[in-house]
Amino acid sequence: MPGVTHGRIILGTALVGWGVIGLLFGEFVNSLQPFPAWLPGYRALAILNALGLLGAGLALVAGVRVRRVALAVAAWLVIWIPLLHIPQAIADPVLLRSPFWIRTFELLALAGGCLVLAGRPEIGRRLFGIALPVFGILHFVYPVSVAVLIPPWYPWPLFWAWFTGAAHFAAGVAIATGIQARLAALLAGTMYGLWALTLHLPRQFMEEVFHYSGPRPEWTSTCVAVAFCGAAWIVAGSLASRRPARTPVGTVPEPAREGGA
Repeated sequence: MPGVTHGRIILGTALVGWGVIGLLFGEFVNSLQPFPAWLPGYRALAILNALGLLGAGLALVAGVRVRRVALAVAAWLVIWIPLLHIPQAIADPVLLRSPFWIRTFELLALAGGCLVLAGRPEIGRRLFGIALPVFGILHFVYPVSVAVLIPPWYPWPLFWAWFTGAAHFAAGVAIATGIQARLAALLAGTMYGLWALTLHLPRQFMEEVFHYSGPRPEWTSTCVAVAFCGAAWIVAGSLASRRPARTPVGTVPEPAREGGA
């Protein structure tokens, strides 16, 4: 059963992917870090950002200073919202139709998963939970735009657009309210993992079938799906850890045994 450790390794792998992509292309994270190209020292800053993501990802995968690294990553993700996305939306209100909300709440959701690792589980779980219904609503508002991303070997693409929208909404509400939250997080993580395997990866190798947007955006999107899988399973694992351990019948609980002799 996936838990915090599995989720941490998967999330760390996604950060490593972002870092490698940034080093290969000399760019910031596509869509999530829309730094203007005229920024002085743009390429050097992009490389430093990539190295930071790579190092943080490796630390999470290896389990080194997890709390500190996760807290730093959460802060780094959240700061992109007031620094980049809000000013960009003010300058170009067309982004408010969909891209602003997707990118902003993707950052909040991933920051939530990092906060769980950083030892702030309640805040992290709620942050992750409140983000998912936003994606669900956007699936309902723009179902055709979602349907075009569905692989051709999946029948009824519009159905899947509606279904995944409902899944996002239900999972988010469950996680945010604590009602069947662990099951919802497990299923959400499985959904994101399946997307990475059956939707995003095939797009890298079947350019003539999909609306291919280029290697950097496509690989970045793959890493986003992987990161969401990891974050969801971190949330699920943190909820599992809150369950009290069962004492086998006929045994003496440990505290009583220690105080009895």
